[in-house]
Amino acid sequence: MVGKPDPKQKPPDSLRALHKFYQKASADCLANDTNVFDFGGLQEDVTATKLRIVRLLKGHRLLEVFSRFEGYGEASADAEDVKVYENADLPGLQILPSLLPQSIQRTLLSRLLHRDLSDPKHKTNIHFHHNVPYDSLAARFCSDTESPNGSGGFSFFDCLPESSSCFPAIDPGTHTSLTVAHFLNRKLRWMTLGGQYDWTNKAYPEGGPPGFPEDIAQLTHGIFEHIRPEAAIVNVYTPGDTLSIHRDVSEDSDVGLVSISLGCDAIFIAGLEEAPTNIVRPVVMRLRSGDAVYMTGPSRYAWHSVPQVLAGTCPPWLSDWPASTSLPGAESTVSHRFAAWRGWMANKRINLNIRQMRD
Repeated sequence: MVGKPDPKQKPPDSLRALHKFYQKASADCLANDTNVFDFGGLQEDVTATKLRIVRLLKGHRLLEVFSRFEGYGEASADAEDVKVYENADLPGLQILPSLLPQSIQRTLLSRLLHRDLSDPKHKTNIHFHHNVPYDSLAARFCSDTESPNGSGGFSFFDCLPESSSCFPAIDPGTHTSLTVAHFLNRKLRWMTLGGQYDWTNKAYPEGGPPGFPEDIAQLTHGIFEHIRPEAAIVNVYTPGDTLSIHRDVSEDSDVGLVSISLGCDAIFIAGLEEAPTNIVRPVVMRLRSGDAVYMTGPSRYAWHSVPQVLAGTCPPWLSDWPASTSLPGAESTVSHRFAAWRGWMANKRINLNIRQMRD
């Protein structure tokens, strides 16, 4: 493993200024900004840009991975080849536009937010100041033992939005209790899978981590063969939320980081300081649902941030989740079990960030 950067170092002023600029940029400004790489409108000819295609993921190989993830013994549909792009200004930063088909995005979202969120071993930001009554909520609301999308039993989306059931504060003198609607609509910011990151000490606990979801690990490793998924942070964004400029330096491994986007579009900034001048040549991208970013090689320790999540940009076929299970070209199916939460994803972005903890 190469030497890690100083975790106490502050981000370059130029990146901080860029983050603030894009945090305030309007939708029209972003649509016309030629400095923002938008892979949703990328033309086949990339020779006039700083992008180059570094490899090609074959559709038949992806189809095998996706079929296993969805639980099919054999290929269930067609999958297209996926081009992997790299920007000349940041070697190693690989972008995989539209990596995940729509059905895989829905399945992944359901397993993360139905199954894993309701599993007590996966902690959230809520656990710092509130007790999470998994058993009592499950006993009250989950009369349906059939798992949503094969993803587990009780889901927090089984609870009615108007329910007064609450997450009691650990210290009532400092914090107030949360209703389920508060929890799901605004207060839930992140969940950890596998290795439970210690946000206070900026480190992973010693010893082996809790089990990482096997199906998500297989999906990730099947596409990104060099990574052994051991820990992940699932960020839950609402328009107006940001991710400040930082570097991921807590892992005892320089194996690449995998980031998968679901839901609304986001602006993503990344950059490295070039020795000996410390000049930064930033890369700014618009990430859409199903896109993936792989930060490997020199970009592994790049500064990066999310200055803006764009309201109203969740794909229509995903915006009704968890109530709707329809896909384009298919007959609309509405899950009555989660009908009260219809449209929850319309203004959400879920980002799955996967890493290997140790070599």
